[in-house]
Amino acid sequence: MENGICIALTGGIACGKSTVCGFWHKWGAEILDADDVAHELIAPGGSCVDAVALEFGDKVRSPDGGIDRKRLGAIVFHDEIARLRLNDLIHPSVLQHLRTWAGRIREQGRHGVAAIPLLYESRSSEGWDSVVCVAADSEVVFQRLADRGLSRPEAEARVASQWPVRQKCARADIVIENSGTLLELEGACRRVWKEIFEPQPRMEPRRI
Repeated sequence: MENGICIALTGGIACGKSTVCGFWHKWGAEILDADDVAHELIAPGGSCVDAVALEFGDKVRSPDGGIDRKRLGAIVFHDEIARLRLNDLIHPSVLQHLRTWAGRIREQGRHGVAAIPLLYESRSSEGWDSVVCVAADSEVVFQRLADRGLSRPEAEARVASQWPVRQKCARADIVIENSGTLLELEGACRRVWKEIFEPQPRMEPRRI
C-alpha cells in the first residue's frame, strides 16, 4: 500500500476552515479537528479536566463534571496570560493525539486533513506533508462573527487571541482566499485538492 498524505489546515477565525474541510471530506479526506480533540480533553472524564480546574478554579467546572467552555472562554479571551496557561495545559495532549492520528493515516494509505486553528501559535507546524492556510479580509471576518451573534468587542477579542492571519499565510505552503462566494471557495479547494492529493506524474523528457 502506498503511503498516505496528511496535511495541516489552519487560518484565522471565521475564515472558512470548516467549509474547506467539508469539501475535502466529501472528496475523500478524513478530517480531524484540533478543537474537537481539545473539547474532548475537557469534557466529562477528559484527561485535562482536573488540571484546568486546578489552574482556573472550580468556577469553570460544569455540573456534569467537565469544564464549562463558556465560562472558561470568558476568562481566556480577555486575558492573554490566562490563555497561554490554558494552551500549555491542553496543547501537548492535543498535538500527541494529532500525531498519532496522522501516523495511522499515512500507514493506511489514506488522505488526512488536520484542522488546527492554532497551528503556529502552538508550535505544531512541523511534520505535515503540507500546510494550507485559509484567509479572509478583516471586515468579512467581522461580519461573519457578527452573524454568529458576537458583538464587535467580542469578535475583536477572538481575533486578537490568534496570530494575524496574514502572518500565518506567510508561513504556509498554500493559501486559500475566502472573501468571496461559496462557489469561488469550492473552486479554490478543488485546485488545492488536485495539487496535493492528485498530483500529476511528471513526464520524462523524450528525444525525438
